[in-house]
Amino acid sequence: MPDSYRPNIVSTALNDPIRVAKQKGGDVARICERAGISDDLTGDMMSLDDFVRFIQVASEDLGAPDFGWEAGASFDLRNIGEVGRFILEAPTLGAALTLFRKAFAMVQSDSELSVTIEGDEAVLSYRILDLSIWPRQQDIELTLSVFHRLLKTLAGADWRPTLMTLEHDTSAIWKNASIGPNCRIRYEAATNSLRFPVALLDLPMKPVDSKGFTILSSALSQEACKREREAPVTVRVRREIIRRLGRDTVDQTEIARVLGYSRRTLRRRLVAEDRSFSGILSDCRIRYAEHMLCASGRPLSQIADRLGYAEVSAFERAFRTRKGITPAQFRKHDDTGKDATPALSG
Repeated sequence: MPDSYRPNIVSTALNDPIRVAKQKGGDVARICERAGISDDLTGDMMSLDDFVRFIQVASEDLGAPDFGWEAGASFDLRNIGEVGRFILEAPTLGAALTLFRKAFAMVQSDSELSVTIEGDEAVLSYRILDLSIWPRQQDIELTLSVFHRLLKTLAGADWRPTLMTLEHDTSAIWKNASIGPNCRIRYEAATNSLRFPVALLDLPMKPVDSKGFTILSSALSQEACKREREAPVTVRVRREIIRRLGRDTVDQTEIARVLGYSRRTLRRRLVAEDRSFSGILSDCRIRYAEHMLCASGRPLSQIADRLGYAEVSAFERAFRTRKGITPAQFRKHDDTGKDATPALSG
């Protein structure tokens, strides 16, 4: 990834986490110092890594394992700028989520927000598509909490999701009966999601000019697409690879097509950035493997399968080639608190 590129987020998105931290008696300056970030948030955008790290450190500093969820439960969508303000003017929940999905790049880059329909249920999913931004548990729970609150406001106080999935291996939010999701949670999932009846998408929000909303939504969506295309090709390829890992086949020709290139043109563009598709894929696989090896006791066979290796032995060879030790050795070092090996470069 080019050194000058950094994933970003609207800086005012930090307003509510800062407010909640202060309400809980936190010293924001100290949290910023511990997180290694500036407390000067005068710019329009800030580093996504800094945003995630602030929430993570605030949770630790305050001794509040459900800090992210709590901050999301009172999050003001107007704090994410124009997109948030228009979402609140949507005629239905479905229209609001569609705008959120299509214009999300204007709020936060290098991330995936999707809404899919599976039978009589809708699944809203969220993931950061940069594996160097880790740990990120509090950001995940904050984001899902924002959507949980939106759904609950429209569906009623007694509503609860059918299922929540989280990519991390444990969470404190299920203990918080007052604001928690109060539903079944599946951990170590491929993505972070809320599942709910598809009928909720038709719930009305505001009686507005739907034609005017459609025009404005289209303009915001087009601007978001433009911003996504402005990223270096290496970054755009990495995003597409991470979208697919654990869920779909990672095919170079298909990714080239999605990005608007032929396979040959994509290869040429990557060479111009001193990268190759196979190298980016290897980086993503190994970094993802590191997180899974550190986070759980998941069998190596499951990790290999999620990363798209045909056999465990192929995964072990690839890991050892890149890291100098086997996956089992890496896991053992992590379990004993040792630094097994330096992190991969971007």
